[in-house]
Amino acid sequence: MSLKWSRIPAEELPRSSHSVSVIDDKAYIFGGEVQPRKPVDNALHVIDLATGEHTVVQGKGDVPEPRVGHTAVVLGGRIYVFGGRGGTAMTPLEEFSCLHRFHPSDSTWTRLQPSPEAPGPVARSYHCSAASTSHIFVHAGCPSSGRLNDTWAYDISSNAWTQLSDAPGDPRGGASIVWFERKLWRFGGFNGKTEVGGGIDYLDLGLARDNEHSQKSQSHQSQWGTVSFGEVSGLGRDTSKTLKHNEDTLGPGARSVCGIHPDPRGGALLTLFGEGKPSPTGGHDAAGNFWGDVWAFDPATSRWKEVEQGGDDRPVERGWFASAQAAEGVVLWEG
Repeated sequence: MSLKWSRIPAEELPRSSHSVSVIDDKAYIFGGEVQPRKPVDNALHVIDLATGEHTVVQGKGDVPEPRVGHTAVVLGGRIYVFGGRGGTAMTPLEEFSCLHRFHPSDSTWTRLQPSPEAPGPVARSYHCSAASTSHIFVHAGCPSSGRLNDTWAYDISSNAWTQLSDAPGDPRGGASIVWFERKLWRFGGFNGKTEVGGGIDYLDLGLARDNEHSQKSQSHQSQWGTVSFGEVSGLGRDTSKTLKHNEDTLGPGARSVCGIHPDPRGGALLTLFGEGKPSPTGGHDAAGNFWGDVWAFDPATSRWKEVEQGGDDRPVERGWFASAQAAEGVVLWEG
């Protein structure tokens, strides 16, 4: 299995801990930081993927404040942003479980505030999100202290959250999730001491069923499963250990802040890059050690295969980047 990288003909827009969303061959970049703990802005930077043209959209309406470590997903041609940290204290933004929806046709932001009577996910950053055709999922991340392992589903038709089963393993930040073949798949993360690996987890929600009662019942009863393949713990902050590829491995090494997306060719998931070893301080003041590999996971066989990467503009190793599914591939931006 192989893939080919090509560079988007656009000017550099350096940042990390941001998001990128793709709609109609345009990439919408939001948030992030260049200097640690200093969110760049709250404009949307729109990149034409064919020409590289860069347009800055300030947005109208309820424009969300600058942030880092948030998530953004696309559903129904609109962008939904959740969470992140910002403000003078650079703590998780308390927004009472709301989402921010951006409509590209008129550049308008709308704040979606669920009913306060129903519970919703607490404020967090460095969580992960995914979308089905009807729901937005939020998982794990870092609240004001510690880490989380919870999972939530937001129904866009009812403007309400439902809490799903907690995922297995350690609470974590920097995990990645994706909706694929009626399941929510999770990979990687950082538990506060080391990157997490050795397995890919899944939650079968049955949201493709037509019966509304079955959907709600399935959401509450479903439990996570795991396809294991190797060591769970990464290298941690041990300075005597170096990140290296093991030719005998059965899957990708432990990592966090990576990407996971459906293979546009069908039938598999692709996980790419990520941090394999944190900085000695474990924060944003210094870079850790990064992976530059891409792996494909086949749910039908539960097997991994490393993907051969081609192209003259192959990206360097990185983490803390943003990536998104496009019509014929995956868009990766900065990091």
